[in-house]
Amino acid sequence: MKHTFLAIISILSALACSTLSMAFDKPELTPAEISTLQGGDAIISVWKDREREHKPTVTKGGIDIMVPAADVYAIMLDCSRMHEISSDIRLCEVLETASDGSWDIRKQKFAVSPVLPKLKTTFRTVYSDGPNQGHVLEIENISGDLKVQEGRWDIISLGPNETRVIYQAAIKPSLPLIPAKTIRKQVAAGIPIILRNLRDIAEADYASEMQYAAMPKSDDM
Repeated sequence: MKHTFLAIISILSALACSTLSMAFDKPELTPAEISTLQGGDAIISVWKDREREHKPTVTKGGIDIMVPAADVYAIMLDCSRMHEISSDIRLCEVLETASDGSWDIRKQKFAVSPVLPKLKTTFRTVYSDGPNQGHVLEIENISGDLKVQEGRWDIISLGPNETRVIYQAAIKPSLPLIPAKTIRKQVAAGIPIILRNLRDIAEADYASEMQYAAMPKSDDM
């Protein structure tokens, strides 16, 4: 379960203003990526974006999960469950929430490695409805140890009990002692683990819900 958390923090992040210019559009998948997802595996692409300011590490990942989109969305909103998705997270705290639930601001602390200091970040996420009862989470940095922190999660409903999660992010730590090549290597290894953890947690929760729903209730006897 141990892995780098340099990208999952982008689930919940952004600016302090109410209008936000996001860096990522609706994800486009290749036929090969779709085939991989349909086969039950995670997809991952990681590269250095030389066109962006600060030349951040950019990631696209995804996985299919056999539960309703609302169930996946609920897990991703729950700060208290972030350590279940990534064992590197040390703190997840909600600082502020919009009255209509359209955005929130959170603080997180996470470990990169046992020999490096823990990183902190404060960010805001904007939440919106996606097509077909899906959800979109768009993110960007406010302050902390990440010079670049931008991203987008698309929770796409493929059916009543089937959800496709696509993750896009750009990150660059402020600390110069973390080489970009090391970050790309860690992200390429860590994000599929995070996505599979999310799938395992969501599917286990859903199985428990279905088992409970099928149990005879006292007033049925």
